[in-house]
Amino acid sequence: MIRRRARAGLLTLILAVFVMVWGAAQPTLDQFSEALSPLALDDPGFVLEAIDIGLSTAGFPADDLLRVIDRLAPDPAASAEKERILRTLANALYDGLPIDDLITKTFEGLARRIPLPEIQRDLDRRLALLTELRDALYAVGIFSAPSGTTAVASALPTARFNQLLMNIADTVADYIDGGGSPLEGHAMYEEVRIRLMMLQGTVLQTEDVNLALERITPSDLTRAALAALS
Repeated sequence: MIRRRARAGLLTLILAVFVMVWGAAQPTLDQFSEALSPLALDDPGFVLEAIDIGLSTAGFPADDLLRVIDRLAPDPAASAEKERILRTLANALYDGLPIDDLITKTFEGLARRIPLPEIQRDLDRRLALLTELRDALYAVGIFSAPSGTTAVASALPTARFNQLLMNIADTVADYIDGGGSPLEGHAMYEEVRIRLMMLQGTVLQTEDVNLALERITPSDLTRAALAALS
């Protein structure tokens, strides 16, 4: 009898976990299409195609992006301003860049009722930083590659590369937002070092942190920051 009850309890637990996992399934493209409908975009197809790319990528923040779209819909700003923000996110997806931090900053701006043009300027700068720093990592031999690729020792799985890139870019952006100069490469590097060291072993792999800190220089950060601000 006790064994039967134990088995019954285990079955109930398994079913509960199944329901939770099933209920947590990521949104579908149809749900995104429905969410975009009230925004009356000139070219919703451009955004949806980018989202479709994201949905096929591991770690894509689909729920967060859907919440941003839902938050944009009732905003009193013009449809064109909303579309510019969504096209910025779409452009990042088309370029293979992670959009997690861009989504976070968009949602924070909307929650604080910051005008969309100001949010847009911040997104443009952060997207430029992501692009420039991705290229800087590539230039020093740190690449993004599908899992299982071993042709280059410093080719990181895409998810790990994106986490490394996002944390470097976010640190540089926060430094500049705090009044720091893009010419202060050594100070930016120290901020990056502190952030990466703090996250190693949890969010970031220790070997990825060591690789980045060994190869990225203060001059690399200055060049990326200046290019993003130009």
